[in-house]
Amino acid sequence: MRPYRRLGEVPRKRHMRFGADGRLYYEELFGREGFSGPSSLIYHRNMPEGAQDVSEGPADMLTPEHEQVHENAHLKGYELMPSGDVVTGRQWLLVNDDIRIGLVAPAQQQEVLYVDGSADEVLFVHSGAGVLRTQFGRLPFSRHDYVVIPRGTVYRIDLEQPTDTRILCLEVTGFVDAPDRYRARNGQLTEIAPYSERDFRAPEELESGQGGAEVWLKRANHVSRYMLDHHPWDVVGWDGTIYPVAFNIHDFEPRAGRFHVPPPIHQTFQAHNLVICSFVPRKLDWDPDAVMLPYHHSNLDSDEVLYYVDGNYAARRGIRQGSFTHHVGGLPHGPQPGALEASLDRPRETDELAVMVDTFRPLHRTSIARQIFDKEYPFSWHTGGVRGTTSIA
Repeated sequence: MRPYRRLGEVPRKRHMRFGADGRLYYEELFGREGFSGPSSLIYHRNMPEGAQDVSEGPADMLTPEHEQVHENAHLKGYELMPSGDVVTGRQWLLVNDDIRIGLVAPAQQQEVLYVDGSADEVLFVHSGAGVLRTQFGRLPFSRHDYVVIPRGTVYRIDLEQPTDTRILCLEVTGFVDAPDRYRARNGQLTEIAPYSERDFRAPEELESGQGGAEVWLKRANHVSRYMLDHHPWDVVGWDGTIYPVAFNIHDFEPRAGRFHVPPPIHQTFQAHNLVICSFVPRKLDWDPDAVMLPYHHSNLDSDEVLYYVDGNYAARRGIRQGSFTHHVGGLPHGPQPGALEASLDRPRETDELAVMVDTFRPLHRTSIARQIFDKEYPFSWHTGGVRGTTSIA
């Protein structure tokens, strides 16, 4: 997903003396899996560890519930109100040890620098635009972009209009990358991949910062405040394969078949114990006898979460932009009553736009999720005419 990249000045060889005006720069390895995984080398003007104070930060208010009853759910994410900034305003809905899934509708700009020391972050920009500022440089983003931020990245997000912004937030404890099956032996994306390296945007130019800085470090769900001697954006150059990237969902090239193709064809990213998929406008099954809807299926090994972004969702009743559906492992789900019959004469294409996350361990809903829970959704397949009578959005 991330080809080798170089920005700014770096020495001819790794780990050699490097500096200017008689002053040496400080080399930092920004690596995964210790010294054995992918990495970047960052060159600072100042010693990156220098801190004059460390204190406890704001508490993590996440309260997952361990359900006594497991049912399929519709969570009305569009009802969540603006709160905090793009970090402090995150409202978590579904969580397990591998991922947190939530939404942020910021009320204000982010001011304090932030670094997640325990998770890669995938931010899907439902609406809004801005700039991700990090030690790797400036990365502009806009509507319908995925922004993938590696753990350890010190960042601030400057939004064009905070109150016009809504972002799907995923905190992923595993390494977020392109699926293995899309890559050649040398790591290059192959011709069968639904995107290429050209579709991923990297930081464009280095940032600069002066003086000390306050940084909030999140590690193991606790936040610590660091008062650094020098601003972390004192980088003269870096090179490697670990850095933030942006990818627009409309650059995902969909695949279709004569009959319905299953969700793995839409996979965009992989991480430990989960996958992230993109459902984009596309042609549908062209055989005259094809059923142009997903077939009913049981997720025997995973929970399935869909976040609805735009378009018409022919298989779902009562949902709208900003909705989440959570279909739990072991229970079948599929098109609701009437959807199959209504699809027989529909055009053989769809304009739906959605992000899907499949997790291989059960997800737990939070207290916030319970506040926006659609009580009728679990019964929307009921054909008795009493339960599940929500209207079509």
